Amino acid sequence: MGNMVFIVITLSILFSPAFAVLDFPNAQPKVGAEQWKQVLDRTWEGLKRRNINECVGKPIYNGHPNSSGLICRPKSETPWDAVSEGIGYGMLLALYADDQQTFDLIYKAGKEFSLNYCQGWRKPANGGTTESGSATDADEDIAIALVFADKLVKEGVWDPPSNINYAGDAQSAINCVWGSMDNGKLCPGNGWCPGFNVGYFAPAWYRIFKDYSTNPSHNWQLAIDESYKLIAHTNNTGYSLGMVPDWSSSNGTPGGGGYNTYRSGQAFFKDAIRVLWRIATDAIWFNEPKAKTFLTNSLNFINVKGGPSAANFYQLNGNPLPADDKWMQFNDETNQNTWRYRQEHSHLTVGQWLTAAMAVGTPEDKKAWSSKMAEFYDWENKVDFFGNAVDPTGGIEDTLHNEMYFDQFLAWFGVSLMSGTWMNIIDVLKHPVANEEGITEQPFATPIIAKSKAQLGIQISKHSGILHLSSKSEVSWKIHNLQGKLLFSSNSKETAWNFGNFKGTVVVSAINGSNAERKLLIVR
Repeated sequence: MGNMVFIVITLSILFSPAFAVLDFPNAQPKVGAEQWKQVLDRTWEGLKRRNINECVGKPIYNGHPNSSGLICRPKSETPWDAVSEGIGYGMLLALYADDQQTFDLIYKAGKEFSLNYCQGWRKPANGGTTESGSATDADEDIAIALVFADKLVKEGVWDPPSNINYAGDAQSAINCVWGSMDNGKLCPGNGWCPGFNVGYFAPAWYRIFKDYSTNPSHNWQLAIDESYKLIAHTNNTGYSLGMVPDWSSSNGTPGGGGYNTYRSGQAFFKDAIRVLWRIATDAIWFNEPKAKTFLTNSLNFINVKGGPSAANFYQLNGNPLPADDKWMQFNDETNQNTWRYRQEHSHLTVGQWLTAAMAVGTPEDKKAWSSKMAEFYDWENKVDFFGNAVDPTGGIEDTLHNEMYFDQFLAWFGVSLMSGTWMNIIDVLKHPVANEEGITEQPFATPIIAKSKAQLGIQISKHSGILHLSSKSEVSWKIHNLQGKLLFSSNSKETAWNFGNFKGTVVVSAINGSNAERKLLIVR
């Protein structure tokens, strides 16, 4: 009998898939699972390379010469700083990448640099004192990661950890999260509640905390109910379009104080867009009707806008963000601005909007979003990042302008859900089911031909130090260098820029209302 068990285990190992991410059978919807899981493997290795390994030796490690595991931001207000959000995101990715060694390294680094739950939220790039007050999205993500890690150990999937008590620390982290609740609504910081960041709300986590927590005084059902009440509040003017504001007051009114105060919090921007992934998790894992109603609004809205090609950030009234609105708050390592436009049709926005399609969309919706996401991965070279090294449309969706931190994590979350990797680990181990194969067509089977927006029909030619610009209609022309400096502007159908002795790369923009067309050019 013992030999029989050994043979079965050996065969399961021999015939296991070629990817490293967690691969338990589950009934979740999937598209191109095998191909996307291979991409998850590669991009996880890229995140480790860029955001962990390349941090070591930076000034942030002053006083910590033998440490590793801290997740840094290569581009931020101060390049190579670290935030608690990265600890939570990193632990989740390490968990689903089935990388226990890195999971433990990240968690220990969070403790060492005071970025753990209920500690600080940001470690300065110069290695100074960690800024106090935790961010509660990090607290709850660390907590759920520890809960799932404890389950993996108890089921014999992971080894018992060295010098970490997953179960005990999970209970402490859950207590921390509950302590940040204001009448069931999650405050954005531990001890800091100027309003609410709805993109933090994680009702799927709260359902699991409800069963796992040993503290009977916690009312996690209240947290679930209050999350959905604020999302669907009549004062949330974006609800019917499946959006929420970046920041919200206690009565659902858009606005309020926060780290990101863009448009007074009244845009569906980088804070808010994460609600799609978090609510889609609740819809897929727990079949929550309120989640499905909200995501149906989201999918209907984006389909009316143009489907996957319209994935972007929006104003709560459904209008695009201003076409020439730039974000200046991140830099390269030499502290030179490498700005980008706030309008962003990228792996980040596609990766978040696709979660609505996976939760409530038709098979055709799911295939369309998988195909769109495939445009933001270099299948031929099997790179270790989402996005394009050079934007094929002539725009600035490239590795120079992308953060290579936040954008990579949010794309990973979306693709992991699309591949079936993002699963309720407790449920799939407790209630094994036959695997639902899902849609098996390869996301890259049809060659992708990059298409530039052609509404404005801009034409550019260069001759004898002059850049000649023309369009179908009158537009606002702007030419910037890669540091964001405006070099030229004009309002006309046709114009010319005498670039003289200028040499380098420029971004040429033509803007007419909400339409914008851009090209990246080398001028010499």
